[in-house]
Amino acid sequence: MTRKLPKLKRIKDMTPDEKKVLSQRIQLYGGVALIFILCALFLRFYNTRLIESSGILPTPRQIVEPIAVTYRAQDDPAWAQEVLGDTGYTMAQEGSLFCSLSMALETCGVDADPGTLNRAFVDNDMYVNGNAADLTRLSELYPQIVFSAPRDFDGEDITQALVDGRACMVRVQKGESAHWLCVVGSTSEDFLVLDPAAGDGEARSLADFGNVFALALFDAN
Repeated sequence: MTRKLPKLKRIKDMTPDEKKVLSQRIQLYGGVALIFILCALFLRFYNTRLIESSGILPTPRQIVEPIAVTYRAQDDPAWAQEVLGDTGYTMAQEGSLFCSLSMALETCGVDADPGTLNRAFVDNDMYVNGNAADLTRLSELYPQIVFSAPRDFDGEDITQALVDGRACMVRVQKGESAHWLCVVGSTSEDFLVLDPAAGDGEARSLADFGNVFALALFDAN
């Protein structure tokens, strides 16, 4: 026999006591929901501050076979001596960003080597004060590319990009300098990266480089 659900009363048909009980329940459930929201906001704020101050070591959500990309080394003679904006540094010295960017963009259908990218940034005044490449303006060069750099991220963001067939970039610390790596795959325990400074094109464990301070994601329209 099918059991019928009790018919809900309209508020105008409720007695004062029933209205009081309903009000108390709304306040209770609303309070619980508010607590959950505040906790989620706090955890997100805490994670963002943690990333900015100490970095994090993101862990993969699943195994992803390395994406095939053309390895770009900082010391490649084709661009090693190119100067980066007004920094005074050459690609061989501090060119990890453009080498990693070149590899990541290849997985989005853009074929541009590090030297080409650097010259394009210089010619289009895309260095902030001549010293830092402004990736937020990347779509000015390649309108089909969508760039994002979430302040709050974890292994899920990176894993999803890899699953979708796109490499991404992470910033680690190398001595006194910021150093960029191209993430191309993952094992069950760690992400696999290509290091532009290594020169050999071998995929390495992200954990070998320490914590991650920034993530750069790319997609194609």
